[in-house]
Amino acid sequence: MDYERIKKDANDILKSLSPECSYIEYKASANQLDKILKTICAYGNNYYDNQIQYIFLGIEEINDNNNKAIPKLPIKGIDKGMLEKCKNSINSLRPFLYPNVSFEIIANKLENRAYLLIVVTRQTGGPFMVSEKAEKDKRINLKPGRYVRVESDSRLARVDEEYDLLRKFANYHFSTITNAEATIDDLNVDFINEYISKTSERNIMETLDKLQMVKSLNLLDKNDPTDKKVKNYAVLMFSDRPDKFINHAYVELIVDMFGTKRKMESKTFKGPLWKQYYAIVNYINDNYLNTIVIREEGVANNRKISNFTYVAVEELVANAIVHNNYENGKPIQIYISNSQINIVNYNRPLPPLRIEDLNERTFFNERDTENPEIRDMFKALGIIESFGTGIGEAKKSLEDNGSPSLYYKVFNRLENITSVVIPANEEYLELKKDGNPQKKLGVEDESPKIKQIIKSSGYTAKRKNNMIKLYEKLQTEVFGNSRVAEILDCSESTATTYLSIMADELKIIVSVEGQGKSKYTFLKK
Repeated sequence: MDYERIKKDANDILKSLSPECSYIEYKASANQLDKILKTICAYGNNYYDNQIQYIFLGIEEINDNNNKAIPKLPIKGIDKGMLEKCKNSINSLRPFLYPNVSFEIIANKLENRAYLLIVVTRQTGGPFMVSEKAEKDKRINLKPGRYVRVESDSRLARVDEEYDLLRKFANYHFSTITNAEATIDDLNVDFINEYISKTSERNIMETLDKLQMVKSLNLLDKNDPTDKKVKNYAVLMFSDRPDKFINHAYVELIVDMFGTKRKMESKTFKGPLWKQYYAIVNYINDNYLNTIVIREEGVANNRKISNFTYVAVEELVANAIVHNNYENGKPIQIYISNSQINIVNYNRPLPPLRIEDLNERTFFNERDTENPEIRDMFKALGIIESFGTGIGEAKKSLEDNGSPSLYYKVFNRLENITSVVIPANEEYLELKKDGNPQKKLGVEDESPKIKQIIKSSGYTAKRKNNMIKLYEKLQTEVFGNSRVAEILDCSESTATTYLSIMADELKIIVSVEGQGKSKYTFLKK
C-alpha cells in the first residue's frame, strides 16, 4: 500500500470539499462505533466495486446548497494524545466482522491538525457480515447482517443485494453452470459449424468432429466423465430451442400497429441467441425502419433522415441479449410503435453500474456482464465490435440522424428492470404526418440501404467494414477483382472471396455484360 499517495489523495478529498459517497465517509470522532463498524462491513462488500474506500475520523460534516455531508474546514481533527486510543478503539471492531475485513488505520495531517483515516481496499473471500456479538456489545449495539454502501448510506442489504454479493464473491454466472437436462446431443452441429465458419476459429476447427468442436469451444462440463453434460451458454448458443431447457430464453416483439386503428400484434423469436439477434434486427429493419430523402430548393445536397437508426437498433438489441439474466425466467421484450422502440430486460445492470450511468455516459470499460461467454462469442461473430462501446455508438447514431437521445427509464430501486427507449426522429414524424409536410420539400422514400444489408449480415466486423468501404468507393462504378484488391489492399484471392459474398450470398452486386470478364456493379438501393 502506497501510504504517502493515500495521504495526499485523502487531503485532496478534504480540500476539494468532496461530499460523502459510495467510498467516502466523514465522522467527527471515533466514538460512533456502530456507524463505523457497519461502514467497514459495507466497504468490505464493496457493492460498487471501488478500488479504495475511506472513513475520515476527526472530520465534521456540513451541508451546503448543492451537496450533503461535505467536510467542514478547517478540520476539527483529533488531539495527538488521543490518536493511539482511537486506533485501538477501531481495531477492537475487527472481531465483530465475519469473515475478517482487511483495513488499515493511518494517521494523517491537514494544516497541522491530525486526523485518522480508515482505508478499505478491494477484498476477496466475502461477502462480509457483522456478527451477532456486535448487537450484544453495549458499546456497539448494531444489528447483525450483511451491510452495503449505496450512494452515501451504509445499511443492511436487501435480499436482491445479498444475492448480488453472493454472485460477486463466488464469481457466479448462470450461463457458465452446467444445465440440468441438456446434453451434447441437444446441440445442433450445423449451428456449431456455421458459428465456426463466421469466426477466426474456422481454419483450426473445420476438420474436427462434433465432440472435438464442442470441447474446443469449452461447451462441456469438464467434470463429467461421460462427455455428455453441457453448460447453459452452450444450450443458449447452439440448441434448436434454448427455451426448452431455460425458461423464456427468447425475445418477444410487441407491435402497436401503425395506422388509425389501434391494434397490437406480437411475434416471438426463438432459437440460438445469435440467430435470434440476426432475425430480430433484420425483421425490424425490413418492416419498421424507413429513411426519406429530402430535396430542398436551392440546396445542392440532399438530406436523409430515418425514423429510427439501424445502428441504435442493432447495438441495443445485442446489449439486451448479452446482458439478459436468463435465470429469472422472463423473456426480453421489444415494444415498437410510431413514436418509439422500447427494449426491456427484467434485470438491472450489475454493480457498479447504475441506470443513471447508462443515461449519462457513453463508454463503460468497467461493465460486468451476466454472460461473459456469450459476450465473447458475440464479439467473435462481429456482432459486438469492442466491449463497453455499444450504447455510445447508439447514442451517436441518433445524434447524427437529428433524433432525440435514447434514454433508460429510471425505476424505483426495488424494481428489477432495465428499459431503454429509442425515440423516433421528430422531423421524420412531422413530414410523414397525414402526408402533408409543413415545408415545400421533395420527399422520397428510400428502400433498405446496401449498408444495412451488409451490417445485418453474419460476417465479422472487419469483413463488414471492408464491404461498406467497397460500397462507398464503388457504388457508381463498374468494377472487378483487381479494383477490389486495390481498395482493400488485399490479395486477388481475397478480393474474389468478397465478390462471391456480395454477389451470391448478400446479392448486393450484379454482373455486368459487355464490360469484360467478371465485372460487377452495386444494385441501386
